[in-house]
Amino acid sequence: MADEVQPDSNNLQIPGEAVSTPSSPATARSDCGITPLTPSASPRVEVRPRMACPFSVVVAIDFGTTSSGYAFSFTQDSEAIHMMKRWEGGDPGVANQKSPTCLLLTPDLRFHSFGFSARDFYHDLDPEEAQHWLYFDKFKMKIHSTSDLTMETELEAVNGRKVRAIEVFAHALRFFREHALKEVKDQSSSVLEGEEVRWVITVPAVWRQPAKQFMREAAYLAGLVSPDCPEQLLIALEPEAASIYCRKLRLHQVIDLSMQPITNGLDLDGSRPFDSSFRQAREQLRRS
Repeated sequence: MADEVQPDSNNLQIPGEAVSTPSSPATARSDCGITPLTPSASPRVEVRPRMACPFSVVVAIDFGTTSSGYAFSFTQDSEAIHMMKRWEGGDPGVANQKSPTCLLLTPDLRFHSFGFSARDFYHDLDPEEAQHWLYFDKFKMKIHSTSDLTMETELEAVNGRKVRAIEVFAHALRFFREHALKEVKDQSSSVLEGEEVRWVITVPAVWRQPAKQFMREAAYLAGLVSPDCPEQLLIALEPEAASIYCRKLRLHQVIDLSMQPITNGLDLDGSRPFDSSFRQAREQLRRS
């Protein structure tokens, strides 16, 4: 399992990895610069490019503004996608594919709960006692609206107390990490190591590079992956993920969707704008 990594600066850049190329065991002649052909005492080491970590499962987290969820699939059967629908604290008998994007911290800033559990526990608190708890709701887009985003950027809880945004996001991602790994292990017959999991986090297409890098740093802090293995985490754009999903569907699965009209760039209930790439993908499906 990857260890938690505490960022130590305000610079939102992926930690670099120093790569040193071992020198040849042979020593060049000073007169002509040609390596001697006589055998060396130590074998020659061939330097090969670093190979990607072998992943046996992919976990995709949809970190939404109002609600969030995740799904996973094993690489040996990538078409079989397992979507989490059992959220603690959800309505009895109702299968919810997502949980509210809300986080609750204790008065001493420790993680308490996320999603339905956080919402219900906070709302059941005595109003006077609730003033000591830190409740964050719909905090995702505040990262996009912050022009000077740094590791010290703060988010304000309902009670007015402020916490570093990187810690708030790390708490949420750590919740998904523990929740997802438990579900994956329950459905896997083999012992699964943290390094075998590839994580995908979707972000809005309008997010600028600092916001995307911020999400990566939060994932490092949450222990999803180590900075030494950055390829284990993929930051994916939401419209591109939607486009890939549409291309994977069979025609009969999208026929109803392709017949629904779009008015002024909004879906039928008029509440959410469609990304342009998703619209283009849908138009392509309609013509096919």
